[in-house]
Amino acid sequence: MKHTEVKSFVHAFFIIKEQHYYNDNKQIINDFIKKPGLYHIAEKRDLDVELVYNIVKSHNMNILNVNIIKLMEHK
Repeated sequence: MKHTEVKSFVHAFFIIKEQHYYNDNKQIINDFIKKPGLYHIAEKRDLDVELVYNIVKSHNMNILNVNIIKLMEHK
């Protein structure tokens, strides 16, 4: 497998992962986008604050990964 093929595969993986993660957690993520605040989201969704924090943190990391990939592809 060529280096460019591996790179393309890894890029596609992170882009798909980000979209899948968003779809699985979109209510919590959209709540946070509308009105940041872990406690009120946890209370509204009947979840632990730590779980809400981890979902939002993972989503932000996924977005960052996708943005870095897009920048790398424009080089």
